Amino acid sequence: MNRTELTSNLYRHRLVAVVRSKTAEAALELAHAVGEAGIQFLEVTFSVPGALDVIKELAARKDLRVGAGTVLAPQQAERAIGAGAEFIVSPSLEINLVGICHAANVACFPGAATPTEIIAAHRARADLVKIFPADLVGGAYFIRQMQGPFPEIRFMVSGGVSLKNVAEYLEIGVTAICLGSSYLGELLEKAGKKAFVREIRKFVNIVDKTHLQTTKFRKRQS
Repeated sequence: MNRTELTSNLYRHRLVAVVRSKTAEAALELAHAVGEAGIQFLEVTFSVPGALDVIKELAARKDLRVGAGTVLAPQQAERAIGAGAEFIVSPSLEINLVGICHAANVACFPGAATPTEIIAAHRARADLVKIFPADLVGGAYFIRQMQGPFPEIRFMVSGGVSLKNVAEYLEIGVTAICLGSSYLGELLEKAGKKAFVREIRKFVNIVDKTHLQTTKFRKRQS
């Protein structure tokens, strides 16, 4: 899947599970539970011990699209792509990674938190601009404000996503919505796998419902 197809597919499914665990084993456990809940996109952060091995193992699954997160250097991006990462995510404005990713036909989502950073990422041809930390800069309200001057820019949001606000992000057309590692990890640890899967499926159901409503609306308009 090339980077254009991946980004388009991401817009259909929206949700990205961020995997940031203390061990590789815990990361894999969380990733498999998330996959069982119906989330297809996983971001494995470089803070995970043995992150490249985790990415490589998960990338072998045909039902998952696996990317690398917290990528801060060209060498990290290159190694992640070599391990099978299909997208590269940064918490900060690492626009020097865009060219590396695009040369390998891999999507690149650098981080931004101001209008200046957003337009810089867009001018560097970022596939999505990641707003981080989304909850601290204003959440959906901030995205709406940025869509005014930058209507052509597509966003990813990370930070503070919950069942209370995910529908609002969908409503305003955010391409990718990240479920935080702390939330996911704590839920799995405290609730157990079965309850975890039930809870995360609520996010998936909200996305599917929104997609169905949008599809019906477009058919009526055509």
